[in-house]
Amino acid sequence: MLKKYSITALFSLLLIFTAFTGGVLAETPEPALSPEIAEALADVDRVNTEIETEIVKVQEKAEKMYADYISKRDNAKNIAEENKAWNKYDEKIEAEIAKLQTKTERMTAKGIEKAEAAGLIVEVEWIPVQFADRERKIDPIKVIGW
Repeated sequence: MLKKYSITALFSLLLIFTAFTGGVLAETPEPALSPEIAEALADVDRVNTEIETEIVKVQEKAEKMYADYISKRDNAKNIAEENKAWNKYDEKIEAEIAKLQTKTERMTAKGIEKAEAAGLIVEVEWIPVQFADRERKIDPIKVIGW
């Protein structure tokens, strides 16, 4: 008799779970992709690609500057020459990174303005980027929705 009740209870629980979990697991349909939205998404992708291209250019310059600094440091005859090499390297690389950040911030601001005008919901996504011996955050566009 106990076996009969446990099987009945098991099937009852199984029925309850299958009946009430269908709505939770159902997918929500994505909003339709209009031509304007598709074009705006392509623009955001283009801006992010341009930002990535600029980042790579500065990363390559930074690696070259760092290699030059290491060479000068290793060939320095005293601490004053090492410090001079470091100061020169530090000044040059910080100027390059600052110029990149200014340029990408401008590109991002224009891209966000265009994307929002087209109906996209976007935000700035700060990502860490390595430049030789230092790291900075750069700001590509992230699409949240439309």
